Amino acid sequence: MKKLLNILIVVIALLLAVSCGQVQLPGGRSGEGDGAVSWAGIRVSSYGMKDSYREGENLNFPDTTKMANLAETMSSYYEDSIPTYILIVGTMSGDDSCQLEFPVSDDESFDYVYGRKSDKYEEYLDKFDEIGAAVWLQVEPGNADLVKLAKLVLNRYKNHKCVKGFGIDVEWYYPKGTNGYGKKLESSVANKVLSAVRAIDSNYTVFVKHWDERWLPNATDGFIYVNDSQNYLNLDDDISRDEVNALVNSISKSDAREAAENMRDDFSDWAAHFAPCPVMFQIGYQKDKPIWKKLFNNPAKEMGDYLAKGCNSGNKIGIIWVDFTLKEVLF
Repeated sequence: MKKLLNILIVVIALLLAVSCGQVQLPGGRSGEGDGAVSWAGIRVSSYGMKDSYREGENLNFPDTTKMANLAETMSSYYEDSIPTYILIVGTMSGDDSCQLEFPVSDDESFDYVYGRKSDKYEEYLDKFDEIGAAVWLQVEPGNADLVKLAKLVLNRYKNHKCVKGFGIDVEWYYPKGTNGYGKKLESSVANKVLSAVRAIDSNYTVFVKHWDERWLPNATDGFIYVNDSQNYLNLDDDISRDEVNALVNSISKSDAREAAENMRDDFSDWAAHFAPCPVMFQIGYQKDKPIWKKLFNNPAKEMGDYLAKGCNSGNKIGIIWVDFTLKEVLF
């Protein structure tokens, strides 16, 4: 009877721990951080949305209401978080230029920058204003001047209250000959960008994105550090979607858990390295699908919780799901 009572006490304790979020079942260990998420939302790019929303030859790009619902759903999973968008308004073209998603006049133009005939995102930003979202306007800069690029983008959209700042994907900064890493963003350059951004609005911030902290400027007030690491199963670069989907069924839970633990350790180290600056984790990549599909019933919520609760360095945290797989987790 005493032995049975002791077993019952242990079972009740475990159930209480799980309900309080103290036992992380996928990783098999407790997270030490408080898990507070300040921003929760999605990454939006013209090419990423095509991956999610193409049906045959048709592209059903989400309308403004649907796009708003996606970030609001993400935010609903994290108490007191703000619906958030990393909105890519400039993509790198084949000649290392930054193609912006809005018209650029002759007076505004400079080397390695050009625009489109019409504005792709103005109506979306109107909607994001309505829902009280937070938006960072990101570019893949190529060889374009970062200070001029920041001014051009923010002067275009500074009338939107949802806009919170400018974003740089360093992977696409002078990328030629860097084996996919891009050129390191030195603190001197980054600080010039921040100064230009804050001359437009003193409350704006600048996010810098990479998977290797050595490629980013020193932790400084005014910057947010975005980690877009992926492929924690070390899959081949040329693996197909069908092969990844097959792996979801064939991978063992123990292998998936090990990869998830490595992911959490990586993001935790990132947060500690850049503390006390805010950080964001860009997650949901196709190559990590065997992890988030195998271990989590609701990956957009549960994997984000799992990663955030692994951080104990006190940073503000953002959880951002990538557009490549949005349709698989947010409906």
